[in-house]
Amino acid sequence: MNNFVTIPSLEAIQNIRHAFTTRLNDLGARTNGLKSPSDWDAVAASFGIAKDRVITVNQVHGDTIVLVHDGNFRDVRNREADALITGARGIAVGIETADCVPILLADRSTPAVAAVHAGWRSTVGMILQKTVAMMREEFGSRPAQMIAAIGPAIGPECYEVDEPVMGPLREAFPFWNDVSSPRGSGRWSLDLVKANRMELIRQGFAEGNIHSLGMCTSCRKDLFYSFRAEGRTGRMLSVVMIKP
Repeated sequence: MNNFVTIPSLEAIQNIRHAFTTRLNDLGARTNGLKSPSDWDAVAASFGIAKDRVITVNQVHGDTIVLVHDGNFRDVRNREADALITGARGIAVGIETADCVPILLADRSTPAVAAVHAGWRSTVGMILQKTVAMMREEFGSRPAQMIAAIGPAIGPECYEVDEPVMGPLREAFPFWNDVSSPRGSGRWSLDLVKANRMELIRQGFAEGNIHSLGMCTSCRKDLFYSFRAEGRTGRMLSVVMIKP
């Protein structure tokens, strides 16, 4: 399917398929805030799987992670969570974003994959740390051998936050000063992509195995949806699958 965005280093893994949709796909569009049940059917078709094997959950900006497998994949759609992991072949796990940081993880040797929705609350809640720990426990995944792909997200030039965000960030991360800069009047510029990149490194990922699309959703409204820039808008899907 045209207009998917991929990251070459993850695309090069033969047993893994991934994609970041854009607004050019005409997917994820919402009418009065309601998503069409068929929004991701074209993704399933492109991946060569049945429609019900593209799995998303109800995202709540928390730290809950769902293990998806052949026995439960039809039942997890109504779960409240912000990350999904699977070792099952032919099940695509995905998260929806319109500014928050989408992160796809791949363990090519097990194999196993994960899709993580990292807004600021989930980031502060250590969702990446918990997802990696769960992959280690469930699949024996080793972070030093894993690949991370960070998709389109709002950049620091457009992401301004206040003390209710910075306070928890300071408590959670010793590197907080490296991912933020003051703008005056109690406002800060926050680089949420960099924060998650640094957290991946703290979890044992090699720097060379962390890849970022490096495109700001707010700056590139021609290509991506941005809640901060547009208000009520559509969503992109960031999705990863172990090939059948």
